Amino acid sequence: MDRRLLLARCRVVLADSGLLPLMALCLIPVWKDGVTWRNAAESLVVGPGVVALALLAAVAQCAGLARRARGSGLPVTVHADDDTQTLTFPGRTWRPEDRDRFKAALLASKRTSGVEETPAGELRFQWRPLRSWRFVRATVSRDGTTGGARLDVRGGEEQRGGDDGRQPGRHGFRLPPGSSFVALCQLVRLAAGDHSPRRGAGAVSREE
Repeated sequence: MDRRLLLARCRVVLADSGLLPLMALCLIPVWKDGVTWRNAAESLVVGPGVVALALLAAVAQCAGLARRARGSGLPVTVHADDDTQTLTFPGRTWRPEDRDRFKAALLASKRTSGVEETPAGELRFQWRPLRSWRFVRATVSRDGTTGGARLDVRGGEEQRGGDDGRQPGRHGFRLPPGSSFVALCQLVRLAAGDHSPRRGAGAVSREE
C-alpha cells in the first residue's frame, strides 16, 4: 500500500468528516481554563483517537481501491486519486478491427453511455465506474509514438449520461477521489482479451 496515498486519504477523511472540528473543540477548555490535568488528559485521549479513526477509514478506502484494481495489473499509487488517468496499450497497431471490437464491448456494457466515433477514428464515451449514476469521460485513440491504443480517462465534475433513457448524473457534482482510476482499471479489464497494460507517457504508474 502506497504510504503517500494513505496519508492523502487520511487528510481528506479528517477534513471532510468533521473530525478536525472535533479536535478543535477539545482545545476550547484549554483556551478558557488554561492547561489543567483534566483537559490535558482529555486532549491526549481524544486527539490520537480521532487520528486513529481517520487512519482506519483511510486504510479501508485504500484497501477498497486495491480490490477494484485487482486483475487490471495496475499498481495503486498516490496518483490513483488524480482526476486524469492515461494508459498506453502495447502490442500491435490500433487497427480499425481493434477499434470496432472494443466499441462493441463498450456498447454491450451497462456502464457505458454516449459512445461516439470521431472522423479521426477516436472512440469517445462516458463510463460509470461506481454503482451510482456518475460518469467519467474517456477517449480511446491511436498513440502517435507506439501505434498502439491510448486510453485517457478524465473525471472531475460529474457528467450527464447519454440520451439512452437511463438515469443521468447530476452535472456539477464532483466525483469521489479515485473514480478515474477505478474506471481505468475496469476499462483495462474490458480490453484484457486483446491487450495487456504497460507503463506509458502519462500513465497512472509513474516513475518517482
